[in-house]
Amino acid sequence: MNLYLYTPLLSSHPPSCFKGLIHGELQRYFTQNNKDDFIDITTKFIKRLLERVKRLLERGHTIETPTPLLLQAAAKLDSHIPKESNNSEDSTLFIHWIHHPNGLQRCDICRIYNATLKDVLPYSKMQLAIYRPKNLCNILTRAATKPPNDTNVNQIIEEISKP
Repeated sequence: MNLYLYTPLLSSHPPSCFKGLIHGELQRYFTQNNKDDFIDITTKFIKRLLERVKRLLERGHTIETPTPLLLQAAAKLDSHIPKESNNSEDSTLFIHWIHHPNGLQRCDICRIYNATLKDVLPYSKMQLAIYRPKNLCNILTRAATKPPNDTNVNQIIEEISKP
């Protein structure tokens, strides 16, 4: 059972998704709560993660403990310095890559880029965005609904907002 709708640890997501889950959750808890609430909710989050790992280990799976990822996220929060506005000299190469468990991994792509293209391209840094391929749910269902062509959205909003 996935009570908190976290990405399953044994899914075919790239390992960075689990790391991103931990970093993102801790950062969200930190920015949205005071110190006491942050400690309380972070404790609950860590207990839930460790319980999931414990259940997987009991079933015979080998999986790394999330403790190093939690410590990395904490260190990142401790050293958090607000970002300054974008500099016009700063140029970033964005690469969008579909993840495959047996395909090229993030570290391989970065290594290849640094060895071959870094000195040739006029970018100061590279940002790699890895996403999952479309699945049957994406193909068979529509995420957004469109109103019929003869519908005026402004009229609908006006009607709803009338007392």
